[in-house]
Amino acid sequence: MKHVSWRELRDICLLLGYVEARTKGDHLVMTRPGVARPVVIKMDADLGEDIVQSNKRTMGISSARFDELLDQVRGGAKGRKKRRQPD
Repeated sequence: MKHVSWRELRDICLLLGYVEARTKGDHLVMTRPGVARPVVIKMDADLGEDIVQSNKRTMGISSARFDELLDQVRGGAKGRKKRRQPD
């Protein structure tokens, strides 16, 4: 699994329509209208796999969708030039 920072996870939540509701200590709470349970993000440079998995379940997204959004947050292929392979 890729390493994910709290800022990247926050940005994924923002793409999915979540908003920053509050902070409590070193945790950021994200909410979205119509969703009963908030996403709680520990503000740490490198989140554990268990935290990321739990938040994916809370958001109701698959690992594949999460990876797409993570690539988008990280800049993806946008702006990068592909190297041409020698013939």
